[in-house]
Amino acid sequence: MKNQIIAAIDIGSNSIKLSIVQAAASDSFTVILQERERVRLGETLLERMITSDVMQRAVETIARFKSIAENRNSDKILAVATASVREAENSAEFIAEVEKKTGVKVEIISAVEEARLIGVAATSYFHKTKGSLLNIDIGGGSTELSLMKDSMPELLLSMKIGSLSLRKKYLTSDPPKKKELKQLCDEIKFALIRPVREISGRTWEMVSGTSGTILNLAHLIDPSRKQLTLKKLINLNAKLVKMTDEQRATLPSISLSRAETIVSGGQILEHIMRELKIQTLYPCGYALREGVIIDYLRRVEAEGLPPVPDVEDPRLKGIFAIGRRYGYEEKHALQVATIAEKIFDQLTSLHKLGRHERTILSAAALLHNIGYYVSHEAHHKHSLYLIKHSEIIGFSEREKLIIANVARYHRGKLPNDKHPDFMALDEQGREIVWKLGGILRLANALDRSYESKIKDVRIYHEKRRVTMELITTEENPLEIQAVNQRKDMFEKAFNCELVISTKLLQTATSK
Repeated sequence: MKNQIIAAIDIGSNSIKLSIVQAAASDSFTVILQERERVRLGETLLERMITSDVMQRAVETIARFKSIAENRNSDKILAVATASVREAENSAEFIAEVEKKTGVKVEIISAVEEARLIGVAATSYFHKTKGSLLNIDIGGGSTELSLMKDSMPELLLSMKIGSLSLRKKYLTSDPPKKKELKQLCDEIKFALIRPVREISGRTWEMVSGTSGTILNLAHLIDPSRKQLTLKKLINLNAKLVKMTDEQRATLPSISLSRAETIVSGGQILEHIMRELKIQTLYPCGYALREGVIIDYLRRVEAEGLPPVPDVEDPRLKGIFAIGRRYGYEEKHALQVATIAEKIFDQLTSLHKLGRHERTILSAAALLHNIGYYVSHEAHHKHSLYLIKHSEIIGFSEREKLIIANVARYHRGKLPNDKHPDFMALDEQGREIVWKLGGILRLANALDRSYESKIKDVRIYHEKRRVTMELITTEENPLEIQAVNQRKDMFEKAFNCELVISTKLLQTATSK
């Protein structure tokens, strides 16, 4: 991979942040610029609506950050949005407005995906490719815990408590009253019940902390920011709660905006460290932005690798877990995924999609039948619903919706403008659904009997004619009829005629 300049914009609840790096590889890059501007999208979290004036400030900031990135000759600009946009009822309007005014496409990431990307950043920062690391990230609208083992996520947890949202909800006095502080701490304790239970019994070798809140707390405790201890944090928090916003703003490295949220952020961190019996935490210079960049670079690197079974991709670990949760037939799911991958690999010049779309196809293939958990009738629609409402690690919300749609169209009617989940995607997303859905529809038909009779698929295409040769153990398998009935979406997606032929596999018995 040649040297690239990559920019990442993190649209958070408190601030919008920019990082620009020069990268030789996913594990070899230098941060050349960082910018931050307080916009406070999270001020609207309680009302669940992004107001027009806040939206305008956000658009102006993103436009300025895009200009900075372009002036630095960035090869790629990545943008993600977290809790404040994720939970806003008018998030789609916000995303559309940003793209219309700035040309920047924003991906809304799920809470667990946010935790994963932050965990990726922390393990990279501390070069923790082996062993275990627990990272704590306190944002304006949510707090994430990422337990990483050998650079891979073992447990990802997100809580709807953030320094800005808690401050806005409880700390109305300056300095805060004891009653306000107690209510705030009670909510933190309540939010920690499930995470503490889920993490119980697990171990880690190191604890790190990301986000401006933790970096500022660490600086107040130790100006070198080498480490933060629970004992010193408790003492610091006791002092901070007695000060006004104006007084806290006079402290080293504390801006007025941080002075307003440092009390609630400090209480969140103290309670987490107490509950998880953490005595020492190491501040981390990377956060979500760097995680987004590392993840992107890894995808770019993966595109240059030879095809391997995507069912072995670590990102599909969560997909298998979802399938098992809903009692899917794993043998059939694996057969369909394998066939789908073979079709995809032999049609690269036709579909012009990359390795990442191949993984999306595999995910949809593995989960296409989980709707049976709800009902046999219209199970493809139930599959879409279950996938949409599952936490899927390693994929953005948009990618999750694409997976859900591809799974939905493995049978039944073809996509049309009356299907709201299909129309919720942008034009590029809908095109991907057509192509991957057409492939999955064929792959599912090619295991119609659930007996893995199709051992291989060979594809030849010339102009608008695609010939699919099926290597089979049976002279006239049910799958031939099934694929002829289900080839409509494929032919429409690729504007071609699909012709099926068969070749009988010579077994030892037949010889």
